[in-house]
Amino acid sequence: MSGLSDALAKRVDEEAYRYPYKDPWIATSTVSLMQGKETIPGGAIRDLQIKILEGRNHPYLEGKGELLYRFYQQKTPAPLVFILPGVGSSAYAGSARQVAEFLAGYGFHVLVLPSPFHWNFALAASRSGLPGLTGKDAEDLYRAMQLILNEVKQRWRAKIGKIGLLGLSVGALDAAYVGKLDTAQHKIGIATYLLINPPVDLLRSVRRIDDMASLGGLYSENQRDYLESYALGLLGEALRNDPGSPDYFLGWDRRIGLTDRQIGYLIGERMQRAVGDAIYAADLALNLGILRTPISWGDRTQRFREAHSYTLTEYLKKILIERLRQMGNARIDPDELNARNSLPAIKTMLENNQNFFLMHNLDDFLLTDQDIAFLEKTFGDRAMIYPHGGHLGNLWYSANQKDMLGIFRPLLN
Repeated sequence: MSGLSDALAKRVDEEAYRYPYKDPWIATSTVSLMQGKETIPGGAIRDLQIKILEGRNHPYLEGKGELLYRFYQQKTPAPLVFILPGVGSSAYAGSARQVAEFLAGYGFHVLVLPSPFHWNFALAASRSGLPGLTGKDAEDLYRAMQLILNEVKQRWRAKIGKIGLLGLSVGALDAAYVGKLDTAQHKIGIATYLLINPPVDLLRSVRRIDDMASLGGLYSENQRDYLESYALGLLGEALRNDPGSPDYFLGWDRRIGLTDRQIGYLIGERMQRAVGDAIYAADLALNLGILRTPISWGDRTQRFREAHSYTLTEYLKKILIERLRQMGNARIDPDELNARNSLPAIKTMLENNQNFFLMHNLDDFLLTDQDIAFLEKTFGDRAMIYPHGGHLGNLWYSANQKDMLGIFRPLLN
């Protein structure tokens, strides 16, 4: 694997690592450039849907109560890798497509599910309709994964060998908890796990994202609208280029034309918005009674605005914890909830299970020095810590892809 030094620390040497962006905000913003070519050699890409739970349609949701997933299928027998994307991402997110097509290009079947924080998962597969409890989210994911695996075997005659699971960001945290379930139950038989940029302390990460989103308060509404329109226009122009070109990701620091603070706001706002989408969909389908704004066929805007008025921290305190208290957990508080749902809660399993691997970045804005020390101690030589890349910003980089392939390559044997 590329540029690895001490077998215990496993930090990638900075001089050997030629990733072009040293600014973590610029690096993270390259996630928005990730896309797929929408083709794989010798196989097919299928956009599919499956019913997980009954009664999840609602007239105002236009019959969207089935889980939407994507299957990258090889024509010949092959191992399979599940991908769980970052917070609020669909099965078609650019980062997931980038990774899926890369792995499919080396002969893997790939199945991509939406994040539990995406409205489609909250609506179609979350039994509570309220994502954010990692253990419960993992149970919902594990159930959906089993049903989907059976579906592609039966309906699409997929010949599947060994199985891996790759998680991105909060999807990596979810993947770790899915691993806890499969290690105990063996209903899927996952052989290899790769966690990429998971948050260590979930509550601290939530607060950090809210801080980033709150930077919008430094701008007027017109300025925020301009920033978002500018970013969309810039992105639209960039995405017209060939993603297979060797210089596709290069020179982004010169092209983007935004300050770190502006990038931080746009990243935080996008992550925060996903929670509002999930609240809106689940509240309608499950009649949760969270949102009070009236809704009709002709007027849904104000209801959307109410759903999107929640920060991640407010969602945690005012909705998730309040619902848990109503269900009998009278003394639950954010710190206790965090302790039950972050990586340290399953530290022993991660230490002892040699099938878990980690890729992370020293300059990820969701990490502290304490978090890095935890990861290095927990994963040991199964961790690769890169000097740069921000949050998921080096998924596209050749050295990272080489290391990713190195982890999953044994499944091909």
